[in-house]
This record gives sequence, C-alpha cells and structure tokens, in this order.
Amino acid sequence: MEEARKIFIEKTSEIKSKKKLDEAELQQIHVITYSLEKSVAYFAQNLTGYRQELAKEIALVVEDIHLDSENNRQEKTKKHLNKYFELADKFMLEF
Repeated sequence: MEEARKIFIEKTSEIKSKKKLDEAELQQIHVITYSLEKSVAYFAQNLTGYRQELAKEIALVVEDIHLDSENNRQEKTKKHLNKYFELADKFMLEF
C-alpha cells in the first residue's frame, strides 16, 4: 500500500510538471501512465468503500490520459488531466 501511495504521489507530481503538452511531453505523460495505472489498480483492488470507488473512477481517467497522450491528442489529454487532478486531490485527502 505504501509503495502504491508513493508511486501515485510521485507520478502525479511528474505529470503536473508538464505544462506545454507538446508532442514530447505527451509522450512522457504516456510513459508515466504505465506506473500510475498500476498504483491506481492496486488501490481499486485493495481499498474499500468511497476510497475504492474513487480509485476506480481515477483508473478510468488515467486510461483516457494514457490513450490520448499516446495518440498526441493535446486538447483531450488536457481535459482528462484536469479531471484527473481534481480526483487525485480528493484521493490524496483520503490517505
């Protein structure tokens, strides 16, 4: 649990540092989502109640970010990142 939490926080911080969302940054975000997906999947499987539901919702958004960044869809990635940051902030309050 602690390792998943650490990865979640680190990868969220890495993604937040991306401001241009140009092709290079989108590819970096795409790579980051691999680790992020694993930590969120761990939470979705091992938490209960509200925290588990929130983790499942985050997992869906991370998958959208993964696909959109992979395909260089800047505006869609930005939209999903905004949703992700909103959910991630809520989730971090639950730690």
